[in-house]
Amino acid sequence: MKFGLVGVLNTLINLAVFNALLIAVHDVGRVKANFVATAVATVFAYVMNRYWTFKHRPSEHSRSREFLLFVFFNVVGLGIESALIGGTVYILGANTIVAVNIAKILGLVLGTIFRFWAYRTFVFKPPTPAVADAEALTAAVATAGTLGVDATLEQIEAAYSDGLLTEEEYSQLAAAKTPANA
Repeated sequence: MKFGLVGVLNTLINLAVFNALLIAVHDVGRVKANFVATAVATVFAYVMNRYWTFKHRPSEHSRSREFLLFVFFNVVGLGIESALIGGTVYILGANTIVAVNIAKILGLVLGTIFRFWAYRTFVFKPPTPAVADAEALTAAVATAGTLGVDATLEQIEAAYSDGLLTEEEYSQLAAAKTPANA
């Protein structure tokens, strides 16, 4: 639902910038206008998707790498849109605003399907089990103040390295989990 709402807003921004360029800039190329409109829309889409749509999915890599992946997949989506606009203008010879808008909307639909798959699969992918376990451990320590008897030695070491356990708590829990005592 959130992805759809961001998509609708992003589409409106994209179309508004695209059409503003077509109307306001004399002899602007249709494909060039599409590049500019998509660049503006890409920044908006990243911010909204990262901080609203997929905020529950913690990033496994830096925000800059995540943004670069996001931009990469948007460039592929832009290629889909531009191919349809370019085909309409240069192959079919239809250069009217109505014709290029129809091509752009069709390109947006196909590009959106691709982007949704790419975002979920590569950019805002769910955390790996190790990340999920570490988050669960952090939550357990934060709420209960201890790891409990079920904690593994790896979880205890991770909690200590993350600063969630004091030296004394770490020593006690680790001693209880060493092979001689486990």
